[in-house]
Amino acid sequence: MTAPVALRGRLLLLEPQFVLRRTVALMARDMGLADVQEATTPAIAEKLLQEHRFNAVLLAVDDDGAALELVRQVRAGSTVQAPDIPVVATAASCDVELALRLKQLDVNRLLLKPFKVRGMLEAISAVGARTPMAER
Repeated sequence: MTAPVALRGRLLLLEPQFVLRRTVALMARDMGLADVQEATTPAIAEKLLQEHRFNAVLLAVDDDGAALELVRQVRAGSTVQAPDIPVVATAASCDVELALRLKQLDVNRLLLKPFKVRGMLEAISAVGARTPMAER
């Protein structure tokens, strides 16, 4: 039996696809990258962002813009998160409009789908949930 790995911090993962979400969450936990809180919808993620502190956010960009609205709220200080919290976005495609919006919202990194789980884990590690943060 191996010793438990010390987790670096808390990550909110908004991903509607069950298999991808569960795989990334389990691997990130097992590798000690982060304590991952999963959300299946922007509404659930919004509730979590209002109630808990995270060290980073990884979210799937949806067609209706709800996920990007969450980032706007965070950046505006409308949640309990630090406005400069690292944010990684995933998307099926990226046009000029989306790229500009991500830049305006200071999104740290974009992963285009399909990608390997390893790519997402590297993004989690790069933005890092480096220091555990106490909940409010």
